Amino acid sequence: MDPKSSNIIAALLEPLPVLTKGSNDLADEAVVRLLVRGFIDQSLAAFQEVLHGRVGEDEAIDGINRQATALNSVFLGTSGLTSVVTHPWNTPEQLGAFLQDTVALEFPEDDCVRAMLIHLATQLMHALRLPDEDRNEEVEALTLDAADLLLGRAPQDDDEIDIDIGV
Repeated sequence: MDPKSSNIIAALLEPLPVLTKGSNDLADEAVVRLLVRGFIDQSLAAFQEVLHGRVGEDEAIDGINRQATALNSVFLGTSGLTSVVTHPWNTPEQLGAFLQDTVALEFPEDDCVRAMLIHLATQLMHALRLPDEDRNEEVEALTLDAADLLLGRAPQDDDEIDIDIGV
């Protein structure tokens, strides 16, 4: 993992050790939700920076992609971060294949977490157009659905996955 990605992941994991007694167990729903919410918050902040003209679209997209790539390595067990506890589930053959099947991703298994997160960021862009109350509800639903997917559960909203990947 490149140093910039390591810094991104370290920043996402930083608040968690206090809550998780020094380790971030990827089987712990609270840890996974916090990681997803951290990605969502950073993505929303990047979109706001673009809207206010402080950064260009390409720069924002690159930042979001770096975050998604870094989280891909965390959730697929290749980050090398000692504070992250992975399980047999956290492999391309398990989690990657599950995401390919469940969300109909046409990406290699070792890139499926990144691809799912990029599609999540796209859904967040669409959510920004909603009125505040609806937007907050949509962001919460997207957070829960993404966390469920990363934990190996198909989202339970009416048997429908809210992360629309435009396929």
